[in-house]
This record gives sequence, structure tokens and C-alpha cells, in this order.
Amino acid sequence: MDSFIASCLGRGRTVILTLVFLIIAGTYSYYTLPRESQPEVQIPIVYVRLYHEGISPEDSERLLLRPMEREMRGLDGLREMRSTA
Repeated sequence: MDSFIASCLGRGRTVILTLVFLIIAGTYSYYTLPRESQPEVQIPIVYVRLYHEGISPEDSERLLLRPMEREMRGLDGLREMRSTA
């Protein structure tokens, strides 16, 4: 490691030229990368929370959770559904 540092200190112009080249190449790469202003990102998870005060867990399962599960089964591409009451 000491010899590498010594060789870099002895070749200052080469090190600075390499640094300038890397900065120019990085800047060029940044500006030529293809970008979209509104990319289409598909989010693979949907989180639905149902909350109702004053009812028991059994009633919330029967009145809220089960009807919501029946509606969600109609979604295209749905592979897994988890529910907790």
C-alpha cells in the first residue's frame, strides 16, 4: 500500500488526469442515461385496513373482513391474500 501511495504522489499529473477523466465520464453517463418523467412502476402489494370502533372481532370478521375478501378475489393477478380480524 505504501508503494502505491508513493507512486501516486510521484505521478501527480497522471492522478489528476485520471480524476478529471472519471468526472467527465460520470457526468456524460449521468446525462445520457434514459429517464422518464412519469415511469410506470407496478407496486406488487396492496394494503387495506378496515377499522370500526365498538364491535367484537367476530363481528368485524363477519361484517367487514369477509365481504372485503369476496370483493378482492375479483382482482386480476391476485396471487395471495392475507387477513386478520
